[in-house]
Amino acid sequence: MAGPERRETLLKVLLAKRHLVTHRAFCREYDKVARKLDRNLITRAPGREQYARWLAGKIKTKPSADRCRVLEHMFPGYTVAELLAPYDPGKGNRDISPITSELEEAATDRRQVFQIGAMTVTAGLLDNVIHGPDQFEQALHSTTVSEAKLAFLESEAEQLGLRGGIVPPETLIQQSMLHLSSVRALLENHQPSAIQQRLARVGARLAFIVGEHLFTLHQPELARRWWRTAIYAAEEAGDRHFADHAYAACAYLPTYFGDPQAVLAHVTPRLEQATKATPAIAWMWGLAAMAHATLGDRNAFERANTMARNTLARCSPDSLTPSVFSFLPRKQAFYEARGYAELGDVEGAKEAACRALADFDSPTAINAALTRLAYATALAKAGEVEEACRLATMAVTSRPVPAFAVMVRARELDALVPRKAAAAQEWRETLAGVPAPR
Repeated sequence: MAGPERRETLLKVLLAKRHLVTHRAFCREYDKVARKLDRNLITRAPGREQYARWLAGKIKTKPSADRCRVLEHMFPGYTVAELLAPYDPGKGNRDISPITSELEEAATDRRQVFQIGAMTVTAGLLDNVIHGPDQFEQALHSTTVSEAKLAFLESEAEQLGLRGGIVPPETLIQQSMLHLSSVRALLENHQPSAIQQRLARVGARLAFIVGEHLFTLHQPELARRWWRTAIYAAEEAGDRHFADHAYAACAYLPTYFGDPQAVLAHVTPRLEQATKATPAIAWMWGLAAMAHATLGDRNAFERANTMARNTLARCSPDSLTPSVFSFLPRKQAFYEARGYAELGDVEGAKEAACRALADFDSPTAINAALTRLAYATALAKAGEVEEACRLATMAVTSRPVPAFAVMVRARELDALVPRKAAAAQEWRETLAGVPAPR
């Protein structure tokens, strides 16, 4: 007696034509299409079990709307219902051509990476910067290492977190990527769960460092991708506090793109759930305070600012470190200065700026430059243009190439300086002469 006919979906047949039937190959293509469709799309490729059900047609409910969008863009001309239905050879299924040729995609990637700092000479490393988040997350999905190796990777991640502002950002990205490649390779070997968690935790920190310094190098969208990967890795490691830290960093984009409502939409739900004092929660309160100030709501600014300060005061001392993995009172003071500047409060901005600048380790630190620009903004609004221009000049000339956030704030200040002011010409010549990122 013949056995039951094997059930095979159209999706499986079409994937076989593209040599994409394995879960890993499918995930890579799915994520690629999702990014091109909408970089803000909140969807991930299905896990192995769900993917197997898709191929076999054993599903009870239709995939989410976002997943349907991605699948239908992967296979133009087909609906999700058709893709997940049994394959019927008699229907004469339409041919599927690739969405984007590999040559076209490679050219697109090259155009993007040639803008990243001084790393343009290392093409292989730059390819990792572009595709690293996908590769790392796939390794986390697939999951023994010696204690010495684990301890080495953990130590390296912590040390790299302390070198911001001391070592060029290009160097920190390169070193982080090298260690991350080791972490990825180890994760692919199906480690025991305790080791898997430690590796994921290291990977989260390394991914955060890459994002932090890509943002400095005027690559905010790439930075956000790496921070999202850091969130995912931290969650895999069971590290809620660090997931919060990377989540807070994602608010940099709406902060420096002038969208305070988006900042509040991002941080408020998490702040409403928070019960424990951590540097990440204090950071989110600080970001919320600046957003309220930008909207002109002084009362909301002062409430959020007080929450940021009080949360920091309640944090355990060992959680407050001069690392990119923490949030210190001096950075909170800088945020406070920025908030008062947005509100036009010169004295408030001055007091907070003095607190921040007194505590920065280096006058060339990015946050020191941003603090000077915050106070300069308050002065410009009060008509003290000469002193505002002097402080702004110090800010944009303190490093060979100013960070992305510094240039955003410098241009905002420039818009406040009257065109005919005596100090304006020299300031604008300085701003025009600032080297562009390579």
